[in-house]
Amino acid sequence: MKNTYSFLAAAAAGLLLTGCITEKTPLAISRGTFSEIKKEEHQTLPEGIKTLSLQDARQIALKNNPSFQSMRYAIAAADAQFKKAITAYMPTVNFTYSLSRSHNWTQNPDAGVSGRGLSSKPGISASWVAFDSLQREMNILAAQHDLRGVEASEQDARRLLLRAVAYAYNEVMLANAQIRIAKANMKFNYALLKETELKFEAGASPLSDALNFKVNYNSAESSRYSAEYAATAAKLALAQLLGLTEGIIPDSIEFPTMPSPDGEMLKNIDYYLDLALQNRPDLKQYREAYESAKYSYYSTIGAFGPTVTLNMALSYTHSRNRNHDQWHRDTGSVSKPRSFGMNYGVNVNWELFSGGRRYFTMRAAEAGVTRAEYSVANTWIAVITDVRTAYENYQTNLKLVKLNQKNLELVRKQRDLVDREYKAGSTGITRLNEAQTALIDAENALVKAVINMNNAKAQLDAATNSL
Repeated sequence: MKNTYSFLAAAAAGLLLTGCITEKTPLAISRGTFSEIKKEEHQTLPEGIKTLSLQDARQIALKNNPSFQSMRYAIAAADAQFKKAITAYMPTVNFTYSLSRSHNWTQNPDAGVSGRGLSSKPGISASWVAFDSLQREMNILAAQHDLRGVEASEQDARRLLLRAVAYAYNEVMLANAQIRIAKANMKFNYALLKETELKFEAGASPLSDALNFKVNYNSAESSRYSAEYAATAAKLALAQLLGLTEGIIPDSIEFPTMPSPDGEMLKNIDYYLDLALQNRPDLKQYREAYESAKYSYYSTIGAFGPTVTLNMALSYTHSRNRNHDQWHRDTGSVSKPRSFGMNYGVNVNWELFSGGRRYFTMRAAEAGVTRAEYSVANTWIAVITDVRTAYENYQTNLKLVKLNQKNLELVRKQRDLVDREYKAGSTGITRLNEAQTALIDAENALVKAVINMNNAKAQLDAATNSL
């Protein structure tokens, strides 16, 4: 009994001390038009950042992303529901007050009697459910698992947000690398164009060669514009994930040239499968939902049992009554009765039949348990698939990076040889075009493989919740 009182006291203190979470969204979103927003009202990158690292981007996203921030309020709501379930242990106290006025007239052949009365009756009553066939306990346990499930969903939102930031960040670096490749291609063709134009003017080279390099230059410039748009689009996507209200990342912010092409040797697949099954918050979320469904089902079974309620009431009545001859108001009597009352007792209620309502409620809850169990199984399989897919993706792209590194060395050496042969007049322009195109393709293949490898690592880290 002492432990019960301690629990109730702690629960009451927790309820009284629980406050609301109040944080403001960026002031910019309250404006009617974008043009009226002042610079200081925008949510921007922290001051002092010149080069945005992936770690910085992730921390900013966790702090500013509105979708992720809203998850805290989902936790607050679930926590309130849990505390609400605990209040079922508390007594219910009601205060009542009534005030009444009465007038009475009595007529007879000899005289008439008039009476007036004023009565006030305050009262207080309390009831406490002492036993309800464990329904409260089951509801509290269900609400507790609901709360844990929402907390797990916040962790899952964090996992997915960090993965999305990594993808967008890597896309920026890929586009920047493609811009550099396109510019180098433009520079190569521009140098040959100028050299060929001089030869053409001297009559040592046909006009078609000059036009060839001009076309190649324009093609490289087109690739540059496409890559610049890809970089802008990736920055816009990243800015959204970072919660920046201007929707852009300033041009003054720099990014690393490229992530390291040196991958890491992964452990056995079983290690990552075990890690994922232990750590994945979405799997934990569904497991908590399953536990909640079980306790909700147990609560419906409790509805078949009796409910015992303790009742107590205190009342006080104060009246003032006056009776007099309605023809002679100076005669009569006045009374001021007062009374105190107290009653208490036990009420036992046991619903024996309600047309099957409780039975079908129980069956619906039982089906919900089975459905939740299948959801756990489905998520379990999805987690295994995620890990295996990410693992194979990383292994494949790691091989591609190593292969493309070797291939790029060969292709660059080949292009340089063909370039010298063309300038020496021992090979044709078609062979030079082929060699330059092969070099550009090899450079693009390498940077794509490096980015894909890093995306696959982020995918694997997310699949095991190791971000």
